[in-house]
Amino acid sequence: MEMISLLFSKFHAATFSMGADGGLLLAGTRERVLAWGIVFCLLAAAALVFWLLKIRRRAALTMFLLSLLIPVLVMPALRKEHIYVLPDRIVVDTGGWLLPSTTTIKLENLRQIRVQQTEFNIAGYIVEPNALWHLDYRDGSTRQLLLNEFFTAHRMAIAQYLRDRGHIIL
Repeated sequence: MEMISLLFSKFHAATFSMGADGGLLLAGTRERVLAWGIVFCLLAAAALVFWLLKIRRRAALTMFLLSLLIPVLVMPALRKEHIYVLPDRIVVDTGGWLLPSTTTIKLENLRQIRVQQTEFNIAGYIVEPNALWHLDYRDGSTRQLLLNEFFTAHRMAIAQYLRDRGHIIL
């Protein structure tokens, strides 16, 4: 169990730093990109072995072509992805060269953040899909925020930063 946890932790590895304006910056590490690079190499090698041994060649070719999505789409997106948290807003940059996206969540007039628990248990392992935050504002409006996998992995650090700055997180 510990080995699996150690292995999968690299897919969410991040650096934390404080900006000059007091903001918290979370950015993916090189280890995160390296973990995906290893997945690409394993998939490509398996496809090559199947192709050379003439085992399901069409499936091997499909697996190789799909594995190319990792260095073309996934790895550039991982290098760009970061979260910048300030007392008055959260800025989430995701996507790579194909579909860049910047989401800004205003925290002005925020009454509270309610965290919806999304984890469940499968065969003794805790599975946690992307978490959901409900932001309730003082004017009565609400907003649901579906956290991406990187944000979900580090949401406790972000929540603690926001708590330290006076935001209520339930």
